[in-house]
Amino acid sequence: MKKLKFLLYPLSLIYGLYTSFRNFLFDLGIIDSIVYKIPTIGVGNLSTGGTGKSIVVDYIIEKHKHKNKITTLSRGYNRNTKGFIQASKKSTAYEIGDEPFQFYSKHPEINVVVCEDRRKGMNIILKNLPNTDFCIWDDVFQHRFVKPGLMILTTTFQYPFYKDEILPIGNLRENKSSAKRADFIVVTKCPDNLSKKDKNLFIQSLNPVENQKVFFSSLTYLQKIKSQSEEIDIDVLKDDNFILVTGIADSSYLVNFLKLKDLKFKHLRYSDHYNFNKSSIDKISELSLNKKILTTEKDFGRLNPKINNRDIFYIEVGLKFPNEINEDDFDSYLEGYLKRD
Repeated sequence: MKKLKFLLYPLSLIYGLYTSFRNFLFDLGIIDSIVYKIPTIGVGNLSTGGTGKSIVVDYIIEKHKHKNKITTLSRGYNRNTKGFIQASKKSTAYEIGDEPFQFYSKHPEINVVVCEDRRKGMNIILKNLPNTDFCIWDDVFQHRFVKPGLMILTTTFQYPFYKDEILPIGNLRENKSSAKRADFIVVTKCPDNLSKKDKNLFIQSLNPVENQKVFFSSLTYLQKIKSQSEEIDIDVLKDDNFILVTGIADSSYLVNFLKLKDLKFKHLRYSDHYNFNKSSIDKISELSLNKKILTTEKDFGRLNPKINNRDIFYIEVGLKFPNEINEDDFDSYLEGYLKRD
């Protein structure tokens, strides 16, 4: 592995220089970033995935959808379509992407839009969805042709960006110093027993710039699991073995949660945003004969249409900001931004 890293180092150096030069042009204003009058919240990360940004987006939607008309704008990663699409009841995860499909399925009262070109997407939103109170831009940190009014950067507690390296040696899509562009840094997947000492040591390593707010959060899994037609207590799974199917960047937190509940299961792990093909579906169907299938909320949209005559359930994951380790209130600061604009 050390020899392989040595061979990759020149590629990492070239890629790092390219992204730094690109950001330098944006910082100087040589390449223009459009700022919109409507409030916009960007959520993104420095790494290639697994930092929980979609969970942060879901959290913001849940907190504000009852008093604001929200529109989310995503690229729609790994969808089989192109261009601008607004989600509808007829949309599928393969048409708009698994995360946008999850947003729309869970929050049908909001507008969910996908478009690779963020400028084009915003122009259509402003023209066709003028009742939008604010927009949430998902996975936008590297899309600098548009500039959100509030930028949220996510990083995990266990694998923070400051311990990582530029692609292809590591998982960073740009230099660590780019974190300075964020207004908020949300540290996700923190242990429930995180001490103030560990938090302060983390902040020292993070070295936030002046006026940058850092918030610590942890994951919460619901005690109910859902299918397309019913909702049951997760303890029902204790009665028999089941199949866990995941296509997310980091499934370790869900696996640990299930193991702590003394549940017995076989785990079929696939890559993030995995498009389940015939081979994988046949394998899942064979192994799940007379067994329940449990998957993530994100994967359910891709799996459910392809699995026939099976009990397939998903478990919802949420976010919490423990008061004992957060000096500032995330919700209050977010509300302050929306009222200011």
